[in-house]
Amino acid sequence: MLVPVILLFLQAQYWHGEAGVVKPMSSTKNAKLIGGHDIAISDAPYQVSLHFKGKYKCSAVLVDVDIVLTSAECFIGISRNPAHYKIRVGSNSIHEGGWLHDVKKIVIHPRYHVLTFNIALVKTASVFSQEVTPVIIVGVIPMMEQGEEVPDGANVQVTGWGLTQEQTWPKVLQMIEVQTVNWQTCVYELDPFVITKEMMCAGVAEPDKTGFYEGDWGVPLVYNGKLAGLSNYFYRRRGVQKFFYPTQSYTKVSAFRNWIAETIQNMTSHF
Repeated sequence: MLVPVILLFLQAQYWHGEAGVVKPMSSTKNAKLIGGHDIAISDAPYQVSLHFKGKYKCSAVLVDVDIVLTSAECFIGISRNPAHYKIRVGSNSIHEGGWLHDVKKIVIHPRYHVLTFNIALVKTASVFSQEVTPVIIVGVIPMMEQGEEVPDGANVQVTGWGLTQEQTWPKVLQMIEVQTVNWQTCVYELDPFVITKEMMCAGVAEPDKTGFYEGDWGVPLVYNGKLAGLSNYFYRRRGVQKFFYPTQSYTKVSAFRNWIAETIQNMTSHF
């Protein structure tokens, strides 16, 4: 199916940093998550998938023309040899469509430890913007600035391929809207889990209507068109169904902007 011309103009604006704000995502009502729904890749053109030895591993986010941001947890306990990984861009499916790019370099935050500093950068072997066609949409998302905060109770969008109620991977990229949770409230609710100042939380008020399911790292949390967080870990309250999590911890991107900039510069200068 051909992509409308207007989306191609939007894509060009992402690449050149002229769009400023990613437009809110919209889609059909074919629900996979509770309160979530299928979306086209044009609704989240920055969303990519990370694959390890031919199998889907994690969600990830395109933050530069050859740089992907994701969770460090994606690489824990397995090989970090770049040759074992590929990045699929321009598709709302983890199985097909878009392009598969080879990985050239993986950098995990040096302070990563048991889900703290849970952030990593991946450099691809080729530049995504070199492969633009009318049928594939790819876009870089702007990030929150160092120290920038998302207000408590703000509406934010989350996209990914997490496990559904049936404990299967959805065939199509999912989107859900949730609200940010006050940091002190999050510390209380997620006790005994560690919540640091490098984390933020988002959740839902009505767990029977909308919520999270486990199984996906590197899931982006977007506020006003900017990348604000990456999924960190889940929490399940008593009495709710298995695999359902009304509150989730996120790695706060604005706490790592300086590290991201320095790491990207080092990755680029060494190749």
